Amino acid sequence: MSDDILVRDGRHTLLASGNTVTIDGNDTYDLTAVKAVSFGANRRHVGVTYQGTDFTVQLKQDKRSRMFIFSTDHRDENIDEYQESWRQLVARIDAIAIPRLADEIAASVRAGETVSFGPAGAKVVLSPEGVKKGGLFSKPVPWSQVTRTDLDDRTIRVLGRKTPGAEETVIGGVHVAEWNSYVLPHVVSRLKG
Repeated sequence: MSDDILVRDGRHTLLASGNTVTIDGNDTYDLTAVKAVSFGANRRHVGVTYQGTDFTVQLKQDKRSRMFIFSTDHRDENIDEYQESWRQLVARIDAIAIPRLADEIAASVRAGETVSFGPAGAKVVLSPEGVKKGGLFSKPVPWSQVTRTDLDDRTIRVLGRKTPGAEETVIGGVHVAEWNSYVLPHVVSRLKG
């Protein structure tokens, strides 16, 4: 039995085999070498009218990045097949790419680097001093006071106590569609006190 994942959306093809993901037969990404990942599943609406579901996977390696979208229509044709393929693909990314990326990012922070997740204005910044929300006047919460991460309304949040003994609060958050957003909880768990 093959562990290959093959998805055809009508115009494009994605084949995941072992550690590689190949899109349209010639654009190959190695999950042991990608530098960023993102994935999501979203229902599309125009006004209140359901239009279908988009399953997305994004990979970044070297100077290349690619998004693969496989979509259903308003009748949800192929939804079971697409959903299962997407889940298998995400599980493979989660097993191969995400732990390695988390190890690399955590090592960079321990070595003194600052690493940002998310776009300007809605980012989380990790540094050797701790975690802070992006912004000019934000101050880092020390790693010893960072408590956990969670998922709230499509945002991966980092929580902690801004002062010792204070109530747990949200330090910052990143939308799940951002590059490496799903890597963030793994990095935080490797660095928190």
